[in-house]
Amino acid sequence: MIYLETSRLQLRDWEETDVEPFSRLNADEKVMMYFPKTLSPEETNVFYKSIVSEFKGKRQTQPTCSR
Repeated sequence: MIYLETSRLQLRDWEETDVEPFSRLNADEKVMMYFPKTLSPEETNVFYKSIVSEFKGKRQTQPTCSR
């Protein structure tokens, strides 16, 4: 689902295709400079699953806005 879209930005649900680029970012030492450590592909996959799970929980408990 897309929540917000502009000419330069799209906020949407995470997708399986996001895992591989997310894994590359998490493994990059420059990107992760201010984080405790870089993440392995396995750690990234666990992190991805926790993000998706948390988003699903928030969506079920948050009221929706209508116009």
